Amino acid sequence: MVQFNEIIPYMDGVRNQLLEVLDSFGPNEKELKEVESGWNVTEIVEHLGKIEGMIQHQLKQALATEPIMPSEPLHEKKTDVMDIVKESGLIDKKMEAPALAKPSGQLSYDQALDQLNEIRAESKKIIHQLAERNTNDLKFPHPVGFELNANQWAHFIAIHEIRHIGQLQRIRKAHQ
Repeated sequence: MVQFNEIIPYMDGVRNQLLEVLDSFGPNEKELKEVESGWNVTEIVEHLGKIEGMIQHQLKQALATEPIMPSEPLHEKKTDVMDIVKESGLIDKKMEAPALAKPSGQLSYDQALDQLNEIRAESKKIIHQLAERNTNDLKFPHPVGFELNANQWAHFIAIHEIRHIGQLQRIRKAHQ
């Protein structure tokens, strides 16, 4: 169970796993796909940045518009999202990405990775802001139909990345 004070280290650990998998692809392998109709390595990286950016936008809006109340004690901040994600069936089902989260196919691998890293730096700044605010009731919906609070959305960023690490591992395995 991930606690609020573990969010950034948890996200960093997942990002290190992502980078390790990405490093397994050579410079000429960034266009590899698991299946012909799927996304290639570069497109997956772009998608991860887009999703995290969309979550950031929602978090920033919520922080800007919701009344500022004193923070819950850090140990009382509801953060872990795994039970909610499992109950929704999201772990086991392939989802169609929202139009805004689909890769454009216009970025190079390096551009997509730079963008992803820039977005993560901003996410960390937002997470530090969450420590100072009431967040358990600061909620907005996921398209599948469940609500997450601001802290849970931060955890969800890493969970989403884990899902795509698995996809990248399958691509790597398919093209050994």
